[in-house]
Amino acid sequence: MNIDAISDLPDDDFPPSQSPGSGRLRRFFLLALAGLAVVFAASVVVVGRSPEFYRVRLPVGGPLADREPAAATAVAEQSARRLVTTASALHADFLKVGRWEGVFEERQLNAWLAVDLPRNHAGLLPASIASPRVQLLPGRLRAGVRVGQGWLAATVWVEAQLTLRDVNQLGITLLDARLGSLPLPRGPILRWIARRIEPLGAVTEIRRGEGQSLLVVYIPSTHQAGGVSHWLEAVRLADGELAVSGETRRGPVTPPPAR
Repeated sequence: MNIDAISDLPDDDFPPSQSPGSGRLRRFFLLALAGLAVVFAASVVVVGRSPEFYRVRLPVGGPLADREPAAATAVAEQSARRLVTTASALHADFLKVGRWEGVFEERQLNAWLAVDLPRNHAGLLPASIASPRVQLLPGRLRAGVRVGQGWLAATVWVEAQLTLRDVNQLGITLLDARLGSLPLPRGPILRWIARRIEPLGAVTEIRRGEGQSLLVVYIPSTHQAGGVSHWLEAVRLADGELAVSGETRRGPVTPPPAR
C-alpha cells in the first residue's frame, strides 16, 4: 500500500477537541433545560392561578373602582362599619344573661377583611399573608389568602365544612386545600388552624376518620368570674350569610341541647 495515499485521506469530520458523543450530550442538556423551563412555567401558571370565588370577591374592585376608586373605597368602608356594629351589638348581648344571636353578611365580612383588618388589626395576620377573602355557602365556607410577593405570589385557599357537633363544640372538616390549583396536604393545615385557635382559650383535637380529618374546637363556657356561662347553641351557614345564636346563663349550669 502506498503510504503517501494514506496520508492524503480526509481528516475526521469532528474537530480534534470534540468527539461524536459530545454533540449528542450537548443536545441532551439543551433539551433537558428546555423541558425544565416548560415544567417551571407550567408550575408557575398552576400555582399562580387564583380560584374564581377569590377573584370575584374583591370589595374595593369592580366597575365602580375603575370609574370612581374613592367611591368604591367609601362603599367598602361603610360595609365594614356595619359588620363592626353587628359584632358590637352581639358582644353586648353576649355579656348579659339571656338569649343572643347575630347574622353576618359575606359582603360585610370581605369589606372588613379588606379595609379594617389591615388598617386597625394588622398584627392578627402573619407578615407573609395578605388579602384574606371568604365565600359563605350552605353548611360550608371557602377562604383564601395571598402568600409571597411579586411573581412568586400565590393564593392558598381551603374549603371547609362547619358543624356544631354539640353545644360549644365546633367541628371543622377540610374538604379541599390548594396552592393555586395545586393540591395541598390537609393535615398540616388543620394543625395550623388549631394553633391559631388555641391562644383564644379554646381546646382543640384532631380526629382522623375515613379519608378525612376533623378538627374539633371545644369552646370554654365560662369567661367571667361569678359563674356566668356562655353557650353557643347554633351555627348556620347559608349562601352569603353566617348566623350564630346561643344563651348566657348564671352559674355553671348543664349546657342546653344544641339547636
